Amino acid sequence: MLVSVIIPTYNRKKLLDISINSVLNQTYQNFEIIIVDDNSNDGTDKYIKEINHHKIHYIKNKQTMHAPKSRNIGISYSKGDLISFLDDDDEWYPDKLEKQVKLFSDINIGLVYSGIDLFFEDYNLSYPTSPKLRGSIYKDMLIKNYIGATSSVIIRRDVLNHVCTKKHECFDPAFPARQDYDLWIRITEKWKVNFIYEPTVKQYYRNSINRISRNLDNHIKAHKLLNQKYNRNIDSILSYSNKKERLINQYLFLAAQSIKINERKLATKYYLEAFKIKRDIKSLAMYFVSFFGVKLMIKLRSWF
Repeated sequence: MLVSVIIPTYNRKKLLDISINSVLNQTYQNFEIIIVDDNSNDGTDKYIKEINHHKIHYIKNKQTMHAPKSRNIGISYSKGDLISFLDDDDEWYPDKLEKQVKLFSDINIGLVYSGIDLFFEDYNLSYPTSPKLRGSIYKDMLIKNYIGATSSVIIRRDVLNHVCTKKHECFDPAFPARQDYDLWIRITEKWKVNFIYEPTVKQYYRNSINRISRNLDNHIKAHKLLNQKYNRNIDSILSYSNKKERLINQYLFLAAQSIKINERKLATKYYLEAFKIKRDIKSLAMYFVSFFGVKLMIKLRSWF
């Protein structure tokens, strides 16, 4: 199966080299790379032309449209049987495609994800995420984003044809953040998922780089939109305890984002909010550790 690899980018020429080469060096070689340049002004276009690789297709937006719309543009230009995504400051491990593509031999699988190595460059600390759920996980996804970030995910094209609008809006541009989570919810409502347990992606967190994910207000707005968009199913499918768990996970997510952007006080606030709802050891431990700085919080998160 042909895999389309969509890389949205904006003024990341120096980092883009690592991302592109991590795809070109895959053990599975039946792929195309679609780079959607969000109107960069750092010479990205010249750099891509210098690479001059037959598997790379370059699109430059005439104006800045941000990553979700750029991913949608990439999907509309793609030709693959499978669609995958890679952020321009992350990298894949060499056997990612080979391992994940095999799982699509099951025609009931619409999406495959994997573990991710989270690397905090400023502290030289890393830890892996651990996938837990496969099969029909729609109810679970209403409670928490168990699939995770876009860079680990591969989706069957037929699935996107069903869940995306006629305008190829797979990632909903109405969301200021968490567009990936919204898409995963829509996919898991009708399709089964599978995963590769070990990490296939290295995801970098660098305090010097601007991201949409650095803006916590965007995440708070996104949570409100998710609550509104899936309100009917949340009320009909989730129990009272499920709804409490869902709210706790939203607070824990905001706390985790606060850690990633080096906002210790905000992390403390959200861990406390989570603990108020449910007196569990994780929230309590993270709350107390948050007073001692981000580095220790990262170490404790890796332990959990």
